[in-house]
Amino acid sequence: MAMTESNLLRLQLFGMLGLVFVLTLALGGYFTLQQTRSFREDSAALEAAGRREQKAMLAASLTTLHNQLDLLRQSSEAVLKRDIRQQIDHAVQIATALYQQEKGRRPEGEIRRLIVETLRPLRFFGGSGYFFIDDLAGNCVLLPINPEREGHSLLDNRDVDGRYIMRDLLASVANPQQRGFSRYRWYAPGNPAAMADKIAYARVFEPFGWLIGSGEYLSKIEHLLQQQALRQLRTTRLGSNGYIAVIHRDGRVLLSPSNPAAEGRRVDELPPAEQAAIRNILDTSHNGGGFTLYQWRSLVEPRLSAKLSLVSNLEEWGWILVSGVYMDDLQQSLAQRQLKLEQDLQASLQTTVLALLLVMALALGLAAGLSRWLSRRFARYQQDIDAGHERLRVWAESDPLTLLPNRACLRSRLDEAIARAHGDGLQLALLFIDLDRFKNINDSLGHAIGDGLLVQVAQRMSVALRVSDTVSRLGGDEFVVLLEGLSHSEQAAQVAALLLHATSGQYSVAGHDLAITLSIGIAVYPADGADAETLLKNADAAMYHAKACGRNNFQFFAAAMNTRVREHLELENRLRQALARHELSLHYQPQYDLQSGRLSGCEALMRWHNPELGQVAPDKFIPIAEDSGLILPLGEWALGEACHQVMAWQAQGLPLLSVAVNVSAVQFRHADLAAMVERTLRSSGLPPALLELELTESVLAENLEQVNATLQRLKQLGVRLAMDDFGTGYSSLAYLKHFKLDTLKIDRSFVSDLPGSSDNAALAITIIGMARSLGMTCIAEGIETVAQHDFLRGHGCTHGQGYRLSRPLTSAAMAELLGASSRDAAAPAAGVTAPAAAAGTG
Repeated sequence: MAMTESNLLRLQLFGMLGLVFVLTLALGGYFTLQQTRSFREDSAALEAAGRREQKAMLAASLTTLHNQLDLLRQSSEAVLKRDIRQQIDHAVQIATALYQQEKGRRPEGEIRRLIVETLRPLRFFGGSGYFFIDDLAGNCVLLPINPEREGHSLLDNRDVDGRYIMRDLLASVANPQQRGFSRYRWYAPGNPAAMADKIAYARVFEPFGWLIGSGEYLSKIEHLLQQQALRQLRTTRLGSNGYIAVIHRDGRVLLSPSNPAAEGRRVDELPPAEQAAIRNILDTSHNGGGFTLYQWRSLVEPRLSAKLSLVSNLEEWGWILVSGVYMDDLQQSLAQRQLKLEQDLQASLQTTVLALLLVMALALGLAAGLSRWLSRRFARYQQDIDAGHERLRVWAESDPLTLLPNRACLRSRLDEAIARAHGDGLQLALLFIDLDRFKNINDSLGHAIGDGLLVQVAQRMSVALRVSDTVSRLGGDEFVVLLEGLSHSEQAAQVAALLLHATSGQYSVAGHDLAITLSIGIAVYPADGADAETLLKNADAAMYHAKACGRNNFQFFAAAMNTRVREHLELENRLRQALARHELSLHYQPQYDLQSGRLSGCEALMRWHNPELGQVAPDKFIPIAEDSGLILPLGEWALGEACHQVMAWQAQGLPLLSVAVNVSAVQFRHADLAAMVERTLRSSGLPPALLELELTESVLAENLEQVNATLQRLKQLGVRLAMDDFGTGYSSLAYLKHFKLDTLKIDRSFVSDLPGSSDNAALAITIIGMARSLGMTCIAEGIETVAQHDFLRGHGCTHGQGYRLSRPLTSAAMAELLGASSRDAAAPAAGVTAPAAAAGTG
């Protein structure tokens, strides 16, 4: 046959059709084999996944139970305190009612005996609780369990730890409320050889000057809480047939919902099959807990069947918690899933056959005319599509500023990394990174400078890390680094130290020289979380812990951080309401002239008493106020309160006294401090020369030009300026050069070891000489001993404050001290220094 154009086209057509037919058959066979192989692999993976799911469910259930039991156990003391307080409040009500009813009708002695004999037989706490009465001199009035001690002093009565029980009780009511708790150890009923923790609560009964109180052992409440916990656990169910069992470490079965007959019995008292299961659980518990397999009866059938359980120890109560699932239930669930896989396989094979037949039919009809055209067009279109997909992928997964992977890309890579780490049995780490004080740069220099700094920081991070590591930007000044293939967590610490070294330091952005440091939080898989969300949250918490530890460092995650975060938020919420609820007050630390011994001024100190929390230490709430911005209204209130108080003392006929008020760096950054001070002086009428503002080096280090302008305005008002805690920073001498200050305060850390520490002595003498040379007043903080007082006065320190001189006083107590000092000043000098007399207050 001649090879004509027509024959050539026909040959080409039939050759293409034959090729399509052969390829279709080959593809059909290939897809069938692949689907069959995939089915077998999916079946094996399904069974493994089922076991993992059950184990994860058991682990999650026990974790939840541990948390619930920990909360229940930790509440024991609060419950006991509440119950004791209710009993004492009831006893005081009884005494008050008897006193009011019989006053004027009986002699006072008879009323006393009536109250004592009324309270003597009363019992509570299951008969173990009783009331006792003592007078405020420590003499016993009522002691039902030991009446021979009545009428005798109990001041020297001590527990096994040497604590004076009666003296602690008297101290607990020495407050404005005249009530309080005390804690000591005493012999528990039924065990006279050992003492146990006991909590007592007492109130003052004012008509007779009595102390009415009662106490109870903490262990009794814990026993009741354990019984409550067992009742709750009995009703807990895991799935359709799972439950929680509890065994004591001594082998007693405390809770067994499937076999209540075993409860209360020891392991050697049970049938052999049950003994084997219990001993298996005990062995697993002694090895620290974990998964174990044994035979046990279910809730619905009496016969024994295989059971997979997770064993966990509750050390505080000596309990072993057992959470399990029966293998029959697991196999039934797997069988249902296996059936679904088989149905999917059949449907997939049918779909594959139909699809191949359709493809072959289309190929027979269209291959001749469209194959070449489609090939050319497809090639061209495919190039455009691939390029567009790549652009979209880069845009969707990148941060537009730094071109680093964004949050979505990080999340995807983290999920994949967790799966690889789980399969390889390795660890991975997340480093949550935040730039320290980056907001100050944005606020003072603008966002353009901040963005330029972020780009340079991202570049340094990328250079410092391995190619296999992922560094991403979540937004703002937050970066996250993903480290894979770790064999131990110390490798993450090494990388964190490398990042601190590589990225901290000087940057030049648009002509501005900027110094930056980092705070890094580290969370490690699987110890700190088994999923991406938990790891990110815990790494973020660890980063805030690093900031709380002084910034420019890295910290690993610990579960206690969550507690600290909750406490931080609770304090912040309560602090927001403290001003409106009048919970804040000022105490005044007297300051003395060390040469003459006369009162020379005072420092205003903020105090917070919350009805629920009690007295909150300043070093706990002041940092929270500064971080949240609450320091602005609190600082303005403290300034106004101090100025008005000085003028109130003058209105009482007392002499005017200078007052020092602390100023936070936040007030410098976010408030017109000079204008606020001017308003306060005008509204209070306080002469500006009597107000001294105490500044720390952190205030002066913010922005030289802005700080200098603010200080100049304050000096123009006539206010005095003091540098607090001088010598504890790194740039104090430079600040003395730039700013005109009136007072230097020697930090208590230099005073505490005087005169024994030669280094501190040299520093203190140098600071005193420096203040004298610069014409500044020198005040020493924290004077607590006669030796410290004499050393400072002997070396020319002009003023001082501290417990040796006086503790911080309320406004009323300060008024009394001011009046006494005024009278002493009017009397002829006797050559005795005031600090020695003032020491009695501290």
